[in-house]
Amino acid sequence: MKFIKIVLSFSLLFSASAQANVVGVNTQNFNPTNDGLDFVTVHSSKTLTPGLFNLGVFLNFAVNTLPNYEDITTQKRTNFNDSLVSSDVNFAVGLLTNWEVGLSIPALLSQSVESDVAAASGQFENTGLTEFRLMTKLRVWSNQNSGVALVGSSNFNQIEDDPFAGEGAGPTFNFEIAADRQVGPIQIGINAGYRLRSPGTQLLDIPVVPMGDQYIGSLAVSYLLANLDVKIIGELFGSVPVDSQAEFSDRELSTLEALVGLKTDLTPSLAWHLGGGTEVIHGTSSPDWRVYTGLNWVVGPVFSEPQEVIVKVKDQPLRALEDLDATDAYIDPPAEVESFIARDILFEFNSDRLRPTAAAKLQKLVDYLMRTPVYSMVTVEGHTDSIGKRSYNLELSQRRASRVRQALVSMGLESQKVRAIGYGASRPIANNGNFQGRAMNRRVEFQVQR
Repeated sequence: MKFIKIVLSFSLLFSASAQANVVGVNTQNFNPTNDGLDFVTVHSSKTLTPGLFNLGVFLNFAVNTLPNYEDITTQKRTNFNDSLVSSDVNFAVGLLTNWEVGLSIPALLSQSVESDVAAASGQFENTGLTEFRLMTKLRVWSNQNSGVALVGSSNFNQIEDDPFAGEGAGPTFNFEIAADRQVGPIQIGINAGYRLRSPGTQLLDIPVVPMGDQYIGSLAVSYLLANLDVKIIGELFGSVPVDSQAEFSDRELSTLEALVGLKTDLTPSLAWHLGGGTEVIHGTSSPDWRVYTGLNWVVGPVFSEPQEVIVKVKDQPLRALEDLDATDAYIDPPAEVESFIARDILFEFNSDRLRPTAAAKLQKLVDYLMRTPVYSMVTVEGHTDSIGKRSYNLELSQRRASRVRQALVSMGLESQKVRAIGYGASRPIANNGNFQGRAMNRRVEFQVQR
């Protein structure tokens, strides 16, 4: 209940939000993602863990974003300058494995417009909400380093007398494919899609034809400076109209913007963004330059608990240890080596002290290992995320592995058949550049030989 109140408070305070790039209203091309994973405006293929909530609050200041029109009576080109301050409040939640939904509420907070003549110009009569957007993302394929997701969203325009939408316009729908790949500290993401508009009729005395359908796309590259816990992000995002149409302003209907930013984690659940961008094509809603800052705050999981100890056997699907109860036959065919992954739930934060609930989880593992055919060797591996010094992470992982080894021996395993090794952050299984990936990397693995 407290979290819901906080979300509503942010929404009322900033009245803003967004989800993908170039799928917002016609006045804003900068739209941070709902889930806050990996990039700024470009979707990765990842989705939030079931029960995990993300709240994003962004502010951006853009200079010379609005269109400039010729004076209709004198054909005189105006000297037109503007600046806009906009906000984005983004909300997303993981519902099921590989599926999340989100809500966005963008708003215009302030504008400044200077013109040397009274001519038609693209400016707002007042500030306030610009739209609501619903979003859903489904990850359809993945391996350890790559993934593909389908992203859909719908926009409900809140701007009255919007000439780009037209009189009586309906909602718009955006369909995208998001793909990404991790190569060491470098992550690459690409989005491509189609925006289906429902334009209304042209407003009287306004030299703007409502915009039609668009092709939309974006590209992102990030580099993680693990020792500093800072991610450098570069993005390109733009759109191209499906059909050509007349345009009387100084701007093209096609758009392309570039962005460079930094992302760092203030706490394990709070990430801070800072960066800027500029137009590559002098297109609709593309600024001469913009700066932005924002926060992503993660809470949960609230209504779903992750699998605590996962069984991983070559060529077989992952399963929870609890699924292998006493009535099950041993895995058939028997594997030479089984892997068990225990998430960071075993330990107190940044410590090798076992949590009170860890004993019951480890006892289930011991009971399973004693089943016929019994184990011949168990290797306990400690792993950390990349935050902190390499020497500290290596030492912490060794202490954690040794502490688990002591617990297993005390529960009945033979000491000469149990060994402990700490690997620090050298063997990640997920991207250390976001909160979910770091949580997955903080783990203890058990390599079991029968």
